[in-house]
Amino acid sequence: MENLDEKPLILVVDDSRLMRLAARKILRDDFAILEAGDGEQAWERLQAQTDINLVMSDLSMPNLDGLGLLKRIREADNDRLQQLPVIIVTGAEDDDGSRQKALAAGASDFITKPFESVQLLARAKAQASHQRTQQALHDSETRKTHLEQHNQVDLLTGLANARGFDNAVEESLSFARRHGTDLSLLMLRVEKYKALFLRHGKQTAEHLLTDLARLLSDGRRREDVVARLEIDTFALLLPSAGAQDARRIAGQVLARIIEEQDSGESDKPAIELSMGVANPQLLPSVRSADLLATAREDLRAMPPPADSAPVPTSRSRREPSRAPKPSIATAAELLSALQALSEAREPEGDRDALVLAIMPLLQNWNKAHGGGCSALLRELEARLLTPPTPQTTRLPADSG
Repeated sequence: MENLDEKPLILVVDDSRLMRLAARKILRDDFAILEAGDGEQAWERLQAQTDINLVMSDLSMPNLDGLGLLKRIREADNDRLQQLPVIIVTGAEDDDGSRQKALAAGASDFITKPFESVQLLARAKAQASHQRTQQALHDSETRKTHLEQHNQVDLLTGLANARGFDNAVEESLSFARRHGTDLSLLMLRVEKYKALFLRHGKQTAEHLLTDLARLLSDGRRREDVVARLEIDTFALLLPSAGAQDARRIAGQVLARIIEEQDSGESDKPAIELSMGVANPQLLPSVRSADLLATAREDLRAMPPPADSAPVPTSRSRREPSRAPKPSIATAAELLSALQALSEAREPEGDRDALVLAIMPLLQNWNKAHGGGCSALLRELEARLLTPPTPQTTRLPADSG
């Protein structure tokens, strides 16, 4: 693992000894510096030295020029090399076409000779800082993955990890087939988590993940299983829950996330989520991977928690004998209806779908005002969600 307290290591590639000397004078206070006289020599250094954080290469050189070196780096089998930032240095004789080729080939940035010391140092520091942050994130996740492969618990959140969740799903599938009960799965993904990590830092990003883990775990039944499958993806296994129950729970989870976001710290970054639902036909061939694949296909982007967000719709597989799912209005349809009401106009669209979309917010409002409308909301939810036949299994832990 790289020590972030040490100076980042930069490889300066130029066939001019004077240019390498000039770059060394500018960079030496902030970087450890390696030099190479052409692309071939630089490639040998990159192969031998695994801790280089940045390459700054002249465009025009003998043996192997800057574009050739850049091509080798971007096509390397080693992921570390592929992601290495490369600044291409162009001379006055190089036209704009050369610069465009460099950027199209994967150059991180380019600088024109003769370069200004302030500009060169600022760009080099920015690229090296980005590379080290990305590498720290990758190393952290690699270590966690290695440790978690030997157990079934996610080290950050304390939830089940992918291995533990897969075992739980297989057990629940077997039980559901034997006893003829339902089984549903929710999947929730934090969109653009890596960008959030880079912008707000490791501590803030991981704090958001542990908050989500807590919200997903609160109020769950003993038989439910909550897991963190990947760095940005969570799942909730719901034995004996039909698709309508799963969608209702999805709305409740979303309402809790909205409430937490609205009542939290003002500088806490908003997050964008996607949620998917899977409720498969329990054929003998169905496995854990099938449920996960169905939920992934069903992931739909929702607005950030600070905005009004409806319960996501689901394209999950259903048994032919079951009643069709009630439709739920999209965010755009809901906003259009609210706009119409504010202008004293009749809203367009399916009224039931609009009510279903706003149910989580009504339940949240009712809770905040002492629960005086609980009976009314339960009756409304039952009329909208419960088909005449067959009778839908309800989840006692969330029925109130």
